[in-house]
Amino acid sequence: MRSGFRSAPLPVMLVFTFLLGTLAGVSAGIQHATARDLLRADGAQRIVVSPLDSKGTVGQLNTEKLEMVRSVPGVEWAVGDYVSSIRSPEGSPLPRFSLATHSWGSYVPPPITSGSVADGLGLGQVVVPSRSQGVDFTRHLGRTLRFAYSSEAEDTSPPSPDEASSEDGAEQAADIPRKPPLVSETIELEIVATYDARWHADGPETAYLSPVTAAKLASAADGKTASLLRLTNGADRIGVMVEDSHDPEVVAERLREIGLGAFPLPLRERKMIATVDTWRYVALGGLLVGAALFGVFAARRNRAEEPLPRVAGVAAVSGLAVAVPATVLGMLGALALRAPMEAFLGLRIDWWMLVPSPVWILLGMLLPALVAAAGASVSRAGRRQRSA
Repeated sequence: MRSGFRSAPLPVMLVFTFLLGTLAGVSAGIQHATARDLLRADGAQRIVVSPLDSKGTVGQLNTEKLEMVRSVPGVEWAVGDYVSSIRSPEGSPLPRFSLATHSWGSYVPPPITSGSVADGLGLGQVVVPSRSQGVDFTRHLGRTLRFAYSSEAEDTSPPSPDEASSEDGAEQAADIPRKPPLVSETIELEIVATYDARWHADGPETAYLSPVTAAKLASAADGKTASLLRLTNGADRIGVMVEDSHDPEVVAERLREIGLGAFPLPLRERKMIATVDTWRYVALGGLLVGAALFGVFAARRNRAEEPLPRVAGVAAVSGLAVAVPATVLGMLGALALRAPMEAFLGLRIDWWMLVPSPVWILLGMLLPALVAAAGASVSRAGRRQRSA
């Protein structure tokens, strides 16, 4: 029982050193991916306006709200996002697929792998993933393909005999309008660019259209014209580009003051990095406590006549022997989390991004040895004072 208690700091130090290596790698990966796929792609100057009242938005993001956003000082331009979907039409030689559609410019642009989008998308143009649902879209770059989309059908069905012969039924039918069914229509779109399919920060299986084309498809599914959709339901979000001379945080605050739920684009990633860093420092604290206790118990296990340098040296070597493999295993643990992190964040994370900085690697390897030696020295010094 007593020997088990004395050896307890060793697994504690081992676990926290492993966690430190893992969290340091995870933090490095998120920071590298955020910098490459968001911040360097104009993400640092972007703001997203949410349509949710829980985020602070009052009313719909209609044409009036869009003009309000554009009139705020510091806003370079603003784009409404109108969400719909496109899919392979009946009789298409391509495999069956379905892609959500967003307005180009309402979010940070995806990493283009082929083709180009120099000045935004024109009418009838689309940007799609390089590969999706068994379709290699890079083979169709520059070609115009036919896509299917949903549209609300005109309700021309005659009333049923019961409804026609019953005044109550007719009145009830007039009070409760029936929603017409959706039918499939087609549209021709030119594939002007493809992007890295690993990137899905804006949602998986996503295609990008010009705001006009996106509004056309979204309004068709709602049985409205595009102009009426903008006036009533409005956009699903508004993407805002802030001028370089203005701070996005300040501009977002101005938008919130006029009843719009605005926040800087990389807010989610920044919060996640802060959370991971918090746990990284918790692991660092646990490592320090475990290493210090390990040094104290190591000193107590040695005879009182043994010289202090030897006691401290043994504690340091033991701490180093534990810390080096634990740090390496922690880094391998971060590499094992690469695929889940890509799926969760929607950002591209290469293996080298998960290698912590040299400072954190050295801290994980050397700090346990130094703290264990210090703990052993303090324990031996206290023991000599009590014996004296």
